[in-house]
Amino acid sequence: MQARDSESYRLRPHRVASRETPAVNGSIIAGLGVGIALIVFGAFSGGKPLGFLNLEGLLLVVGGTLASTLIQFSTIDLRISLSALRGAFFSDASIPQERIEYLMSLSQQVKERGILILEEQATDADDDFLRLGLTLVVDGHNIEEARRILTTEMRTSTDQAWRSVQVWETMGNFAPAMGLIGTLIGLIQMLGALQDPTTVGPAMSMALVATLYGSIAANLVFFPIAGKLRLLAHEREQCKNITLEGLVSIAQRENPMMLEQRLRGFASLAANNT
Repeated sequence: MQARDSESYRLRPHRVASRETPAVNGSIIAGLGVGIALIVFGAFSGGKPLGFLNLEGLLLVVGGTLASTLIQFSTIDLRISLSALRGAFFSDASIPQERIEYLMSLSQQVKERGILILEEQATDADDDFLRLGLTLVVDGHNIEEARRILTTEMRTSTDQAWRSVQVWETMGNFAPAMGLIGTLIGLIQMLGALQDPTTVGPAMSMALVATLYGSIAANLVFFPIAGKLRLLAHEREQCKNITLEGLVSIAQRENPMMLEQRLRGFASLAANNT
């Protein structure tokens, strides 16, 4: 790899992981837009869209889902899952293939300019894991100690990411159940007031609309977000594994060709996942 190519990759992790101007994820925005448009179209096609609005059913589904989730998870878990929601809307994670190319380029730079080049890279990097790894290497930490620190950090962040996935999946499981509870409440109200025809309609509306709200919340919001966070968690875990192996190779002053061989398996996996 030529020096010019290595320079072209020098700032890529900073640009990709920039916290200032994250790229909006177009696929999730498009998916939500299409889903909402289809629901609105279905509501207006019957000529009475206001019949799909029911505050009691909405509060029961949303409030009941949150209450049930709070029973199972802590408030800290919920805060972490809400913070992770940003990752479902903004593509601020490093791409594995780009991380591989960056590390190969960085290895070439170290060979040509010395290990102190990593200090500049650590200053520029917005990826916390990459910055930590570069700092450990440039400070001359023992290889095994650096690997232990990075592995611990990776395990902690991965556990948090998967806990966020569990929170959103749990809400997806509870939402239809809360909709069913709203349906049962509406039916009980309807059956208890059959002598008054004016109350049958509102009670039946709540019975059906609550089920609709629960299904929409689960299948258009909670489960898709959980799936998106699962993919992001896998991608970030893969990037961190690549980063760990690459930095160990650089710290050991391995030849860039050896690093390429070390990361070849990661490159094939990353290509298959794109």
